[in-house]
Amino acid sequence: MSIGHDLTVLELESQIDVLSRIQFVSRFGSNLVHIEGVKGSGKSWLAQRYLEHWSDDNNQALLICHPSQSIQQQRGIILKQVVQYPLFNEFDTVIDSIERMLAGEKCNLVLVIDDAHLLSPELLSELWLLVQRAQSTPNWQINVLLFSEAGKLASALSRVSYGQDNKPVDIDIAPLSEDEATTFSEMLVVRFAPSREDKIRIRNLVDKTERLPAELISLGEKKKERRVIIRSVTQSPVRILALASILLLGATAGYWWLNQSSIKPTFSALDDNLVLSVDDALDDVGVNEPEDDTHSIPPDVIDTPVIAETTVEEGKRVVVPSELVDSLINESDLTLDEQEEPNPISVDEVMPTSEIQEHSALTNELAQADAFTLANKELMTISDKRYLLQLAALTNEEAVQEFLEEHQIGQLTRTYQTLRNGSIWYIVTFGDYASISSARGAVQTLPNSVQALGPWAKSLVQVHREIDSVK
Repeated sequence: MSIGHDLTVLELESQIDVLSRIQFVSRFGSNLVHIEGVKGSGKSWLAQRYLEHWSDDNNQALLICHPSQSIQQQRGIILKQVVQYPLFNEFDTVIDSIERMLAGEKCNLVLVIDDAHLLSPELLSELWLLVQRAQSTPNWQINVLLFSEAGKLASALSRVSYGQDNKPVDIDIAPLSEDEATTFSEMLVVRFAPSREDKIRIRNLVDKTERLPAELISLGEKKKERRVIIRSVTQSPVRILALASILLLGATAGYWWLNQSSIKPTFSALDDNLVLSVDDALDDVGVNEPEDDTHSIPPDVIDTPVIAETTVEEGKRVVVPSELVDSLINESDLTLDEQEEPNPISVDEVMPTSEIQEHSALTNELAQADAFTLANKELMTISDKRYLLQLAALTNEEAVQEFLEEHQIGQLTRTYQTLRNGSIWYIVTFGDYASISSARGAVQTLPNSVQALGPWAKSLVQVHREIDSVK
């Protein structure tokens, strides 16, 4: 090994071997030389070192490739260094431009391309053809040196030279030996360390670092602040263990406290208001699905006569056939006929004609006021997201009228028809509510006689379905 022109330039035996092999291959002919090494092996330094001290008697051209360069830019950089006054078109091939600029003159050129794996395939083919042309031209000697990362250019060169007698020359850059790595670190890294502690640290890390120039140089670029931070963390493992123990105990205590609090009863009893509020909350989250209240329809009508005085049937609603009622009325009339007939009294003698007419009109008006009308169409216009109360289910209009007159709620109800088991039923309803809990709460506002019947909340979805069954 030897030291170069200044104290910061160090040529080691492995590097001298690479440079001398390049010089030997390119001294007596034209060749395309492929020099490859892993990242950090110093290929860029070798490329520039070769141009500075190993090819002084040649015309030189250097191209450092970048990913953003176009093929026209790369051609221009090369051609501007071939002759003193270049005149070329960047869209022409390198061979055509050099032949036109040289015009038969002698040429001795060394073209060094760093990061050659970034060359476009088209320009790589042009450089290979340029070397081939130089080999067949007597006064031309053109050597192209391609410095690239290992494994990134070999396959492209194989395709370019496939089937030809001449092949590119391959030279590998090997890692430094152990002695070379020690010498390199002492001369170019440890020597420039700012303190004695840094020198010791770098010497201790040399054996643990990959023996590549870039890796060894990076040992001297580590920041002191980073070392201080790492030491402050690792210098007191006892404190770290104590802190971890405290955190673990705190987490365990918190878990135990949450577990104990979660099993305590949160309330002892619920009142009616709380039940209603829970129902409202369920309505808000979409729990108030339509209820099927088919089971709420009263049982079939009992056709057999029932004796009212029996305690077994007390409280049951009985529909008496019209024929039986007529026969009872006829028997009553016959009994009256057997008794002494009272003297007929003329209505005109008791009440004047004007009063009779007025009384008749008032009676008709009251009868019309109490008479009910079907609300099928009105109920179908209400949103199916709402609810109402069902008060009764009856089998004929007369029973509906009697129900409304008995409980004095005729003007507050709506009645609709539905079809069950092939028969028409009349369903008496009350109110219009936004939620099922609101409908249940409204039961308290009904007369006591109606509350005793057990009204229940019913969805408009079910109501609409029952009304449609009549169509």
